[in-house]
Amino acid sequence: MFDYDAVAKRYDQHRKGGGPFMSSLLALADAAGAEQVLELGTGTGNNACAFLDARPVRCFVGLDQSMGMLVRAAKKGLSAHWIRGNAVALPFVNRSFDFLFSVLMLHHIRDIMPVMQECYRVARTGGYTAFITASHDFIDRHPMNRYFPSFAAIDKERFQDVPQIEEALRNAGFGETGQIHAKRDPEPIDEHYLDKVAHRFISTFDLIPDHEFYAGLNRLRHDISVDGCAGTMQWESVTIWGRK
Repeated sequence: MFDYDAVAKRYDQHRKGGGPFMSSLLALADAAGAEQVLELGTGTGNNACAFLDARPVRCFVGLDQSMGMLVRAAKKGLSAHWIRGNAVALPFVNRSFDFLFSVLMLHHIRDIMPVMQECYRVARTGGYTAFITASHDFIDRHPMNRYFPSFAAIDKERFQDVPQIEEALRNAGFGETGQIHAKRDPEPIDEHYLDKVAHRFISTFDLIPDHEFYAGLNRLRHDISVDGCAGTMQWESVTIWGRK
């Protein structure tokens, strides 16, 4: 099992909150008139910071299984409640929240139907649930495939494809569903990006065998040293939402 406590520090340092998906979350929160908000898999609270900076609410709850992550989140001084718990068995009464969201969390769960059912249970009528994820198409086009041969296979095994997530929302009872696609501005794959890869800033790199990881890292380092840049990276995300 992936050790979230062990990676909490480097996750916090190399995974900043916000991104091109934030405008979709804020729009859905506005549509729900959200004052009671739950983030599933809140991690170290970086996305909670970005959300609350843009849209303060009466009650914000961040839920995560990792106490190591939550300890770091609690140090950020947000007006929020940090709760250790599991998304497949939410510790809240029915119809507790106007808006629920998660950012790159769902692929850590093998069977997503209990999550969808729990989200439906704790959402208020008219409330929204939203999941930020990466599509299989984007995973296939990711520039790190050039350096780490198992990169796409690892992530496509973990990440549910977008239609599967939307279908699960409908099967859980959400009457309306939809998708919002977003892209971040391209960034150079340079020394800064190399440093993030070296620190395994995404969990994919923890799952690549060590021999493959270090061989790919050395090739990436070489290409950057020769040209100063190994191309560009344009991160893409999909927000999949459901309305109760």
